[in-house]
Amino acid sequence: MIANNFALESLRECLANVPPVELKGMALLRERPPQAGFFPPLDMPRAVIAEAVTEIVAYTQRSQHAAAQIAKLAPIPLTTISLLDYGL
Repeated sequence: MIANNFALESLRECLANVPPVELKGMALLRERPPQAGFFPPLDMPRAVIAEAVTEIVAYTQRSQHAAAQIAKLAPIPLTTISLLDYGL
């Protein structure tokens, strides 16, 4: 469980240090010429396509779970930032 006293800078640093994910499906799309369209070529092995799709679905589910967990974090008061334009 993440402590409630998680500082804004710590959260920013933590999220900035998350390495980018290389998904097989995205790599397959990048390898295709733009005029080839979205669908895979007919000669691509079915196992490769299944693995790429499974990986993208799993990554999407993990991302949604992480976003839900971040949404549950307590608000962090921004006491060091002055927003004079939006004063009430």
